[in-house]
Amino acid sequence: MKIATLSATAIAATVLTGSLLSGPALALETSSLKACGDGAGWPPYTFEKGGQVQGYDVDVLDAILGKEGIDVSVEMPPWKRCVLQTKAGNYDIALSASYSEERNKDFILSEYYYTLQPSYIYSTNQHPNGLNISSVDDLNGLRMCGLLGYNYTGFGVDDSKVRKSAKSFDQLVQKTEVGRCDVFLARYEILAGFKVAKGTDYLAGGMQAEPIPGNSGDKFHMMISREHPEAMEIKATLDAGFESMRNAGELQSILDTYIK
Repeated sequence: MKIATLSATAIAATVLTGSLLSGPALALETSSLKACGDGAGWPPYTFEKGGQVQGYDVDVLDAILGKEGIDVSVEMPPWKRCVLQTKAGNYDIALSASYSEERNKDFILSEYYYTLQPSYIYSTNQHPNGLNISSVDDLNGLRMCGLLGYNYTGFGVDDSKVRKSAKSFDQLVQKTEVGRCDVFLARYEILAGFKVAKGTDYLAGGMQAEPIPGNSGDKFHMMISREHPEAMEIKATLDAGFESMRNAGELQSILDTYIK
């Protein structure tokens, strides 16, 4: 398991040189926090490269919490374990989580800090004439596949109908190529991120990505453990940081370092 330990100044000094966040300075008593991301990789937001956990999430955490003198370690276990262990309090923050009512109940959700485009991907070898998809109801009638432990509520589809047995995008591609899935669900930016971060092109070999009809984007949050005694203070600090960085263009600036 790879771990990234963020110093108080490391990335903020290089990515956001000379930039100061204008949010309120909250007196957090904690000096360190443990966060987790998806071990399968979620580039350009969290991914492993050169033996280290890197990405947009890591940089944003350090920019906000590092300036408060809080060290954050980031680990990448399997996503389902990340969620369960954060709920139990063994991690303080789970990164890059889409909204669901269950998650809103189980965790303290931060405000969103980026948005992705939900898409469906099909094999042009299996469907050479394409798929006639004009609404999410059309997708609900297909064999939809997704990753184990993932939440597809933000896609607008019936999440209970998504077959979530695959443990990696490689498996989703394979299932779709051989016709065990009509489509698999993914956020287009993540698939593009794998190509940039790791050179893996999941849309090669006749795979076609299309946006979910009528879906303008899926917002992503950080999930804070309700077991942490300063959960609400952590949320307030993160939310103020997101707002300040968004207004200053710093969130987009960090993302641009990975996708340009």
